Amino acid sequence: MGLASAWALARRGVEVDVFERFEHVHERGSHSGHTRVIRQAYHEGSNYVPIVQEADRAWIELGARTGSELLVRTGLLEFGPADHPEFLGSIEACARNGVEHHLSSADAAMQRWPLSIPSDWRACFTPSGGYLRVAPCFDALRDEARAAGARFHYGARVREILRGDADVGIVLDGGVRHEADLVVVTAGAWLPNLLPTLLPGTLARLRRILLWFAPAQPAALQSLPVWCAFDPDGFFYGFPPGDEGIAGLKIARHTTHEATEDDRPVDPDAVDRTLHERDVEPVRAFVAARMPAARGELVAHRVCLYTTTPSWDFVIDRLPEDTRVVVAGGFSGHGFKFAPAIGRIVADLALDPGIAPLPEFSLERHRA
Repeated sequence: MGLASAWALARRGVEVDVFERFEHVHERGSHSGHTRVIRQAYHEGSNYVPIVQEADRAWIELGARTGSELLVRTGLLEFGPADHPEFLGSIEACARNGVEHHLSSADAAMQRWPLSIPSDWRACFTPSGGYLRVAPCFDALRDEARAAGARFHYGARVREILRGDADVGIVLDGGVRHEADLVVVTAGAWLPNLLPTLLPGTLARLRRILLWFAPAQPAALQSLPVWCAFDPDGFFYGFPPGDEGIAGLKIARHTTHEATEDDRPVDPDAVDRTLHERDVEPVRAFVAARMPAARGELVAHRVCLYTTTPSWDFVIDRLPEDTRVVVAGGFSGHGFKFAPAIGRIVADLALDPGIAPLPEFSLERHRA
């Protein structure tokens, strides 16, 4: 989100310096795993659909300008119990926003895709879905931002946000100060460390595991698009078999219906990156029950850090105590797809004091 904000601001003629604690692409945030889902079927709320549509257009245009395929349009398959509230919410979001979608019975879905689902379940296919290629997306945003004059400082750990005095800015480890007219804070899992009074006790940092399997029946999976399952054991998602970064079939569990070990908040500086059987077992059980053709050897894993709000909605707003500081965080594991649109929203808030934050992402709403 910091990269997208820098991209949006630099392209408006703003002098931008980016301070990144890690590398250009790294595995300490929510973008690890080489690919991220993009979908307009949005059970998290119909209000997200116009924002993801804006981002979708921006990714396509950015890819065309830079000569890189950023968004791979596979379509999105969702399936689950016909009365599942989040599944129904996804269908409602499509209907309300005019998103093309096609409903089918469980039997029809199993004839088209390699699924094994109960007869009273339903499926919904949206042709607009697909996935984003993480490293090419990062490269394209950075390259355009640099071409517009943005400067990037890697391995630069910010220790403090200066605010409330004559100057705003940052202090790096070692005590070096950088002052500015405006500051944008997009620190991911480290946001509560830098701004502990922002939403105290509200932002939870969670550990999530991404898994890659070498399926025993790869030919049977060739029809798979990106998919999401509203399963009684949680919300699972996955990608078509391929070799984007890691060869195999990528599958993960996004949320659970009952609290698990990984629903306990973690320290982002000390997160457990070891793979445990408890990480693998629920995904293997899901695959065996719902997608048996995908069973196979586990070949790789990655750890993803979520920074979640209680509602799982984003936080994008100016600090009330110093409106020269804009914060964007709490992307709750579903933010990557929105990045170019988030960059535009951040730039609007930073440069135009007359623009109000989106109500659902405002600090006032989250603090209430």
